[in-house]
Amino acid sequence: MRTLTIDTSSEACSVALFEDDELVGAAHQIIGRGHAEQLVPMIAALPGGGWAGRILVGCGPGSFTGVRVGIAAARALALGWQAEVRGFNSLALVAEGADGSRLVVMDGGHGEWLMQQFAGDGRSVGGHVALAPEDARQDVDGTIIGNRAEAYAERHGGAA
Repeated sequence: MRTLTIDTSSEACSVALFEDDELVGAAHQIIGRGHAEQLVPMIAALPGGGWAGRILVGCGPGSFTGVRVGIAAARALALGWQAEVRGFNSLALVAEGADGSRLVVMDGGHGEWLMQQFAGDGRSVGGHVALAPEDARQDVDGTIIGNRAEAYAERHGGAA
């Protein structure tokens, strides 16, 4: 089955197309703003116009506007393609990019950082928090990852 994955919850606009477990196309741009203008052309540029029988979409936490853009596009495509739509936690997706225990630190917009700890088996350890960088101090068990990992490590210590 083909699966289209969309994440617009941060300053990045990302799409990936999978055939079963094999990646067949992807695009990722750090754009800050303008997800609504960039997302559909990014999907259309994927093989087969990005068509998929299943669509996975990031539901945050993150930029409210970005999340709305991603969900609206996923629902519209699903309607046209008769596809299944499922949401996912955007911080959990970032956590999948590392092994072992990790703290995900991402830009949350409005000057805040989103943070969530994940265990070595991928389970979340508590919920996410949104804090100003100066208040974003948390016991770190493992590696710090995410687009604010280096800034967190410089400010509060730890290994990014």
